[in-house]
Amino acid sequence: MTSRHVLVQRLLWAGLATAIVAAVLIIWVDIPLAHFFEGYKQTWWSRFFAAITDFASGYIWYTLCALGIGAAYVRHKRRNANPSAFIRESRAWLFMIAAMASSGAAINILKVAIGRERPRFLFRDGTADFHPFSVRLSDCGFPSGHTQSICAAMLCLWFIYPPLRWLYVAAAVLISASRVVITAHYAGDVVAGMYVAIVAVVLWRWWFERGGVPLALERTSG
Repeated sequence: MTSRHVLVQRLLWAGLATAIVAAVLIIWVDIPLAHFFEGYKQTWWSRFFAAITDFASGYIWYTLCALGIGAAYVRHKRRNANPSAFIRESRAWLFMIAAMASSGAAINILKVAIGRERPRFLFRDGTADFHPFSVRLSDCGFPSGHTQSICAAMLCLWFIYPPLRWLYVAAAVLISASRVVITAHYAGDVVAGMYVAIVAVVLWRWWFERGGVPLALERTSG
C-alpha cells in the first residue's frame, strides 16, 4: 500500500470518528450548551471570546500569504540573490492559499447542502432544524467557516514555520472555541469545520511535498 493510500485511509477513519462525534454533539450536547453560553453573554470572558473571534477571517491570512510572497520576492528574486529560494518560499505560501481556499469552498458547499440553522434561530424561534439546499448561506451553520479558516491557517503555519507551533495550537483552539462561546455556532459545527480544514491541509501538504522538498521556511533562509 502506497503512502498516499495510507494517508487517504487515515483521513477516512478520522472522518468516520468526526461524524460520530458530531452526531453525538448534535443529538445531546449542542442545544443545552448553546443555552448555557447564551446565559453568559455579558460576562468578561464571553466578551474576550467575542473580541478574538474575527481573527479567523480569511482576509487576515490571505494577506499574510501575499506579504510572505512579496517579502520572498524582495529578498531572493529582485536582488538576484537566490531565485531558487524565492520559488521555495513562494511555494510554501501558495500551499497555504490552496489549503484555505479549497477548504473554504468545501465548507460553503456543505453548509448549503446540509442547511443546519445557526443558534440564533434557536433563541429567536426555538428551532434547531436542517433545511438542505433551502437556506441562505449566511443562515447555515454546519460546518463552521471561521473554524475552518483559523484551523487551516494555523495548521499550514505549523508546517511552514514550526518554531511557533505552540502559538498556532493556542490560536486555533481559542478562536474555534469562540464560535461556540459567542453562540455563533454549535459545537458540532466547530468539530466538522476542524475536520474539513485538516483534510485540505494534509492533502495539499502531500501534493506540495511529493517531490521530497519540505515546506518549512526555516530551511530556506540561507
